[in-house]
Amino acid sequence: MCYFVGVNTFEESDLQLTFPESWVVRKFDETAAYHSVSGHGLKGVDFICLTPEGRLWLIEVKNYRRREERHRTRRRSPEALGEHVGRKFVDTKRLIRIVNRAMRRNWWIALQLFWYDLRKVNQPQSHYWFWAEAERRMSNPRKLVCLLWLETPERNPDYEEATAEALEEWLEPGNELKLAETQRTAGVPVTVTRKQT
Repeated sequence: MCYFVGVNTFEESDLQLTFPESWVVRKFDETAAYHSVSGHGLKGVDFICLTPEGRLWLIEVKNYRRREERHRTRRRSPEALGEHVGRKFVDTKRLIRIVNRAMRRNWWIALQLFWYDLRKVNQPQSHYWFWAEAERRMSNPRKLVCLLWLETPERNPDYEEATAEALEEWLEPGNELKLAETQRTAGVPVTVTRKQT
């Protein structure tokens, strides 16, 4: 379960994630767009973010450091985790295209998007603009960052390296892959802390 805490702060998997205020962030599975296309065997990542530098971030959070025994999850092998998260990255890109194309079939939405393009104005509060901008950025593979925020009970570079290797197979050439956790942020500008009880 994810709860919206502040402007760009969310709770996910017993973690609190705070994104830079300049980022436009959507909790993907809580958007109307996701609900309109879900149930067709496609899975989405936890967060989709647009940054002021013109990049699109797809973020998946996996926390294997749960506090309560009843919430413990069994950790997958690096290959299985890489495939699971890799499919989410691929499906999310497909869902972004589907949502944007469905919106453009509505003449009123298409007119609004044309107006935003014509005026060269970013409209981060507009859901329509968000999906159109996400697809536009996705068209350049070098603008896409795929982040797996992976919390594990112990530091295991071999596990992380094998997971990254398995994940690389799912990405397009030019996409950037990052793996991070609270003890090793890998230069990711997202602040992650344990959820406050």
